[in-house]
Amino acid sequence: MKKFMVISSVLFAMVSANAHNIWLEQDPSMKDSYTLKFGHEETETYPESKVTSIKLLSTDGSVKDAKTIYQNGEIHLNAEGASIIFMRFNNGVWSKLPSGKYVEKTKKEAPDAEFSVNPLKEGKAVLNWDEQAYKLHNVEYELVLQSKPMANKPVDILVLHNGKPVEGIKLGLGEDKPFVLTNSQGIAAFTPTKGINKVWAEFEEDIPNNPDYTNRSIEYMLTFAAE
Repeated sequence: MKKFMVISSVLFAMVSANAHNIWLEQDPSMKDSYTLKFGHEETETYPESKVTSIKLLSTDGSVKDAKTIYQNGEIHLNAEGASIIFMRFNNGVWSKLPSGKYVEKTKKEAPDAEFSVNPLKEGKAVLNWDEQAYKLHNVEYELVLQSKPMANKPVDILVLHNGKPVEGIKLGLGEDKPFVLTNSQGIAAFTPTKGINKVWAEFEEDIPNNPDYTNRSIEYMLTFAAE
């Protein structure tokens, strides 16, 4: 069984130095048109192959793959009829060399590396405040709002792994921002601001007996609008 672990100071430094997330930004000129963004302080282009899944969930709970176009180093999609969009991005395997440099290589490709990690990026965008916004959706990782968020009012967020609440998960504005930890029920409070909000959470897993990497980092970004 995979085991959640407390990240070491070395791994924390690596994740912070290479901290990136995914999220959607709406095209202001087209209501249902979105672009999948990737980056940290600034956005970056990415290979199409790293985007492993984009799913549209409708009001009735049905799910379908998004129709996407890869253009200018980013994924573009139409989300007409969607209540929620789920995204998954695999950023490969990164290894820290003795020199301190990080390279996109596995343990086998960089046998002298101090450690190797597989960073996954998960995203969930809530587009409509129907019943789907507050449900669990049978995905590996999920953040679920417990009520409709209002600007400047704390809202509880439930953090799940394989449908089960997880205690001690960091939740906040980002990996280099202040955060709170989920309680024994997997819940932490977040205070949204007016407009688009991005809520970050981080999971860390120890992956034993894997020939390519020893750890997996999962950074999750929940986005929604608050009035």
